[in-house]
Amino acid sequence: MNSKEINNRTDKAWDKLHARLESDGLIEESPKEVRFTFRPALVAWAAGFALIITASLFLIRGMGNDSQMLILANSESSSSFMATLEDGSIVYLAGNTKLSHPEHFRKNKREVYLEGDAFFEVAKNIERPFVIETQKAVYEVLGTSFDIKGGKVNQPSLTVRTGSVKMTLRESGESLIIKAGESAFVSEGKLGKVHTSDLDHFQSYMNRIHFKDEKLYDLAGVINRNFGSLKLEIDPAISERRLTATFAKETPDSLVELICSALGLKYSTTGGVVKIHE
Repeated sequence: MNSKEINNRTDKAWDKLHARLESDGLIEESPKEVRFTFRPALVAWAAGFALIITASLFLIRGMGNDSQMLILANSESSSSFMATLEDGSIVYLAGNTKLSHPEHFRKNKREVYLEGDAFFEVAKNIERPFVIETQKAVYEVLGTSFDIKGGKVNQPSLTVRTGSVKMTLRESGESLIIKAGESAFVSEGKLGKVHTSDLDHFQSYMNRIHFKDEKLYDLAGVINRNFGSLKLEIDPAISERRLTATFAKETPDSLVELICSALGLKYSTTGGVVKIHE
């Protein structure tokens, strides 16, 4: 099967997904909002602080197979929404972004569908390539972190923080390998790339993060990779505990206090390592 046939099949699958979303009334559905508020008498530093989730989770039938598709949607333009996928990969959805993925990935491929902008931290698995389908381009990775601008109106773009990503334009089939510290762009229908030393825009996904029902083990990984000096460990006995909350430009210390206060846990510090435990 040539690349044109593959693209045609993918386009049909994409159109079928959106048609089903529209027919089921899912695209226009308002996101659910979940609130948790700490009482000032218990947590003085968190007075008036509300934990808000504005992303929605929908279930629909898969496209022509037995798998169910999960649809994540973030409708708040000022915040990102973090979610851990089945394989351990983490995605941060920018505002007004949707991501669909199967409940269970295939044995030989991990494939998701993106509408909007997102930052991915992909779990490495050479035997199961990670593929992001968008309306105008396809991105294939083995294990890396990168930012995709994949909206319908704007030209697609890609910036890679670690690893490498293969970007392919749907219309022309043109491909490029984009490595860490490089950005890809489209100009007059042609795909190009440039070196970039400014990776600060990745931090914009961390300024205000919503997450829902995430394991403490996964949250610790996110914090350790993205929140500077903090080295956080989770007691294995509580690593499966889950939390729904918002991190909004928190300091490392307040992140730890937020988690402990929300779940009734404690923490101790030894040699620069903070360990959360019961």
